[in-house]
Amino acid sequence: MLNLNRIIALSLLAFSSAYGYLSYTYNLLPFERFLAVKPNTMPIGLSIAGIICSIAILIQPTDSNEIIEGDGTVNRADGEYLKNPHNFNWGQGVGLLILAFIYSISLRELGFILCTSTFLFLGGFILGNRRYILLITISISASVIFWYLVEKVLSIYLRPWPIWIF
Repeated sequence: MLNLNRIIALSLLAFSSAYGYLSYTYNLLPFERFLAVKPNTMPIGLSIAGIICSIAILIQPTDSNEIIEGDGTVNRADGEYLKNPHNFNWGQGVGLLILAFIYSISLRELGFILCTSTFLFLGGFILGNRRYILLITISISASVIFWYLVEKVLSIYLRPWPIWIF
């Protein structure tokens, strides 16, 4: 039986397969062939993860019993609740898209650590998390740790601070 989960899993399988094929057949430059981490390593890993996840969703047995809670929510991923567009959180989705657009524009001017910390904090705020100390702590630590890994471990330069500081 084809339901919403299986349709999405089939589209993810098709996308991941095509992405994996294109990543695998990507022509490397001569000096890139001997690198420890090649430019196509991460895309190949992502495509394999997408293929595994989509196959796992496709082989799951379908459950025709849906449990409706007292507050009207349906405990099934593709229940009637999801068929009505008025039940979606459109404001949060549009807010996150706008925030991602602003993040991509301001990344060079504000620097990676400040821009990413602000993005993670505001993203959590838009999604409804009101524990500000936890949001600040996690957003700053995640930004600094990710910057350190990219900058020092992978040797990819990311401007950590705004342009006007350095």
